[in-house]
Amino acid sequence: MFAIAAVPFDDYDALDIADGPRWLLVRLARYADRDGRCFPSMRTLAGAAKKSLATVCRWLKQLAEMGCFTRSREAGRVYHYVLAEPYRLRWPTKREPSVSPPKEGVSHGATQEALPLKQVERRGFAGFGKVDEGLPRATDWEPRMRGWLKRGFWLAAWGPRPNEPGCWAPAALGR
Repeated sequence: MFAIAAVPFDDYDALDIADGPRWLLVRLARYADRDGRCFPSMRTLAGAAKKSLATVCRWLKQLAEMGCFTRSREAGRVYHYVLAEPYRLRWPTKREPSVSPPKEGVSHGATQEALPLKQVERRGFAGFGKVDEGLPRATDWEPRMRGWLKRGFWLAAWGPRPNEPGCWAPAALGR
Protein backbone atom coordinates (compact mmCIF):
# COMPACT_ATOMS: atom_id res chain seq x y z
CA MET A 1 0.00 0.00 0.00
CA PHE A 2 1.23 3.42 -0.87
CA ALA A 3 1.71 5.76 2.09
CA ILE A 4 3.00 9.28 2.48
CA ALA A 5 5.24 10.22 5.38
CA ALA A 6 6.94 13.52 6.20
CA VAL A 7 10.71 13.86 6.41
CA PRO A 8 11.83 15.92 9.45
CA PHE A 9 13.96 18.32 7.40
CA ASP A 10 14.92 20.55 10.34
CA ASP A 11 16.54 17.62 12.13
CA TYR A 12 18.29 16.49 8.95
CA ASP A 13 19.50 20.03 8.19
CA ALA A 14 20.85 20.38 11.73
CA LEU A 15 23.27 17.50 11.12
CA ASP A 16 26.84 18.78 10.80
CA ILE A 17 27.69 16.45 7.94
CA ALA A 18 28.11 16.57 4.15
CA ASP A 19 25.11 16.25 1.85
CA GLY A 20 26.05 12.73 0.71
CA PRO A 21 25.71 11.04 4.10
CA ARG A 22 22.64 13.16 4.86
CA TRP A 23 20.99 11.91 1.65
CA LEU A 24 21.95 8.35 2.56
CA LEU A 25 20.19 8.80 5.92
CA VAL A 26 17.04 9.89 4.08
CA ARG A 27 17.31 6.79 1.88
CA LEU A 28 17.76 4.63 4.97
CA ALA A 29 14.67 6.19 6.56
CA ARG A 30 12.73 5.26 3.43
CA TYR A 31 13.13 1.58 4.32
CA ALA A 32 12.27 2.01 8.01
CA ASP A 33 8.96 1.06 9.60
CA ARG A 34 7.05 3.30 12.03
CA ASP A 35 9.39 2.26 14.85
CA GLY A 36 12.49 3.21 12.85
CA ARG A 37 13.61 -0.39 12.22
CA CYS A 38 14.93 -1.49 8.84
CA PHE A 39 17.41 -3.90 7.32
CA PRO A 40 18.31 -2.98 3.73
CA SER A 41 21.43 -4.59 2.35
CA MET A 42 24.52 -2.53 1.61
CA ARG A 43 23.95 -3.17 -2.11
CA THR A 44 20.41 -1.83 -1.84
CA LEU A 45 21.64 1.34 -0.12
CA ALA A 46 24.49 1.75 -2.61
CA GLY A 47 22.06 1.42 -5.50
CA ALA A 48 19.63 3.89 -3.95
CA ALA A 49 22.40 6.42 -3.29
CA LYS A 50 24.09 5.71 -6.64
CA LYS A 51 27.43 5.32 -4.86
CA SER A 52 29.97 2.54 -4.38
CA LEU A 53 29.75 0.05 -1.54
CA ALA A 54 32.91 1.53 0.00
CA THR A 55 31.44 5.06 0.01
CA VAL A 56 28.15 3.88 1.51
CA CYS A 57 30.02 1.89 4.17
CA ARG A 58 32.10 4.97 5.08
CA TRP A 59 29.00 7.23 5.24
CA LEU A 60 27.10 4.74 7.39
CA LYS A 61 30.01 4.60 9.82
CA GLN A 62 29.96 8.43 10.09
CA LEU A 63 26.20 8.46 10.67
CA ALA A 64 26.40 5.73 13.31
CA GLU A 65 29.14 7.63 15.16
CA MET A 66 26.92 10.73 15.17
CA GLY A 67 24.10 8.74 16.79
CA CYS A 68 21.71 8.88 13.83
CA PHE A 69 20.97 5.17 14.25
CA THR A 70 22.14 2.04 15.99
CA ARG A 71 22.95 -1.09 14.07
CA SER A 72 23.59 -4.71 14.81
CA ARG A 73 24.58 -7.63 12.65
CA GLU A 74 24.76 -11.39 12.88
CA ALA A 75 27.72 -12.96 11.09
CA GLY A 76 27.04 -13.29 7.37
CA ARG A 77 23.74 -11.38 7.58
CA VAL A 78 22.61 -7.85 6.75
CA TYR A 79 22.74 -5.04 9.29
CA HIS A 80 19.63 -4.25 11.32
CA TYR A 81 19.24 -0.51 11.81
CA VAL A 82 17.12 1.41 14.30
CA LEU A 83 16.90 5.11 13.45
CA ALA A 84 17.15 7.66 16.27
CA GLU A 85 13.83 9.37 16.98
CA PRO A 86 14.67 12.72 15.28
CA TYR A 87 15.44 10.98 11.97
CA ARG A 88 12.37 8.77 11.73
CA LEU A 89 9.73 9.64 9.18
CA ARG A 90 6.62 11.37 10.50
CA TRP A 91 3.67 9.12 9.66
CA PRO A 92 0.20 10.62 9.50
CA THR A 93 -2.16 9.79 12.31
CA LYS A 94 -5.25 7.78 11.49
CA ARG A 95 -8.10 10.02 10.44
CA GLU A 96 -11.77 9.30 10.44
CA PRO A 97 -13.10 8.45 6.97
CA SER A 98 -14.62 11.41 5.16
CA VAL A 99 -17.39 9.23 3.75
CA SER A 100 -20.53 8.96 5.82
CA PRO A 101 -21.47 5.46 6.96
CA PRO A 102 -24.23 3.62 5.10
CA LYS A 103 -27.78 4.32 6.21
CA GLU A 104 -29.65 1.86 8.38
CA GLY A 105 -32.01 -0.59 6.75
CA VAL A 106 -30.41 -1.03 3.32
CA SER A 107 -27.18 -2.89 2.84
CA HIS A 108 -24.54 -1.23 0.68
CA GLY A 109 -24.60 -4.23 -1.67
CA ALA A 110 -28.36 -3.88 -2.16
CA THR A 111 -27.93 -0.31 -3.38
CA GLN A 112 -25.44 -1.49 -6.02
CA GLU A 113 -27.46 -4.33 -7.54
CA ALA A 114 -28.29 -4.28 -11.22
CA LEU A 115 -31.90 -4.11 -12.33
CA PRO A 116 -33.36 -7.63 -11.88
CA LEU A 117 -34.46 -9.46 -15.03
CA LYS A 118 -38.14 -9.40 -13.99
CA GLN A 119 -38.10 -5.58 -13.81
CA VAL A 120 -36.35 -5.43 -17.17
CA GLU A 121 -39.07 -7.53 -18.77
CA ARG A 122 -41.80 -5.53 -17.00
CA ARG A 123 -40.42 -2.26 -18.37
CA GLY A 124 -40.35 -3.65 -21.90
CA PHE A 125 -36.60 -3.29 -22.35
CA ALA A 126 -35.69 -3.82 -25.98
CA GLY A 127 -31.97 -3.15 -25.74
CA PHE A 128 -31.93 0.64 -25.31
CA GLY A 129 -32.11 1.40 -21.62
CA LYS A 130 -31.85 4.67 -19.78
CA VAL A 131 -28.85 5.30 -17.57
CA ASP A 132 -31.06 6.16 -14.58
CA GLU A 133 -32.76 2.73 -14.82
CA GLY A 134 -29.43 0.98 -14.37
CA LEU A 135 -29.49 -0.40 -17.93
CA PRO A 136 -26.82 0.00 -20.61
CA ARG A 137 -26.98 2.91 -23.02
CA ALA A 138 -27.33 2.22 -26.74
CA THR A 139 -23.70 3.25 -27.31
CA ASP A 140 -22.53 0.57 -24.85
CA TRP A 141 -23.84 -2.20 -27.11
CA GLU A 142 -21.72 -1.38 -30.17
CA PRO A 143 -18.33 -2.44 -28.69
CA ARG A 144 -19.97 -5.45 -27.03
CA MET A 145 -21.41 -6.60 -30.34
CA ARG A 146 -18.05 -6.09 -32.10
CA GLY A 147 -16.44 -8.36 -29.50
CA TRP A 148 -19.16 -10.93 -29.98
CA LEU A 149 -18.92 -10.91 -33.77
CA LYS A 150 -15.09 -10.97 -33.92
CA ARG A 151 -14.15 -13.23 -31.00
CA GLY A 152 -17.38 -14.64 -29.59
CA PHE A 153 -16.72 -12.74 -26.33
CA TRP A 154 -19.77 -12.05 -24.13
CA LEU A 155 -20.01 -11.37 -20.38
CA ALA A 156 -22.87 -12.90 -18.40
CA ALA A 157 -23.62 -9.44 -16.92
CA TRP A 158 -24.72 -8.30 -20.38
CA GLY A 159 -27.62 -10.72 -20.34
CA PRO A 160 -28.37 -13.53 -22.80
CA ARG A 161 -25.91 -13.92 -25.69
CA PRO A 162 -26.91 -12.56 -29.10
CA ASN A 163 -27.63 -16.09 -30.38
CA GLU A 164 -29.92 -16.85 -27.40
CA PRO A 165 -33.58 -15.91 -26.97
CA GLY A 166 -34.22 -12.79 -24.88
CA CYS A 167 -30.94 -11.05 -25.81
CA TRP A 168 -30.97 -7.43 -24.67
CA ALA A 169 -28.73 -6.18 -27.48
CA PRO A 170 -30.53 -4.20 -30.20
CA ALA A 171 -31.31 -6.33 -33.25
CA ALA A 172 -30.17 -3.47 -35.46
CA LEU A 173 -26.56 -4.11 -34.40
CA GLY A 174 -26.35 -7.45 -36.19
CA ARG A 175 -27.30 -10.14 -33.73
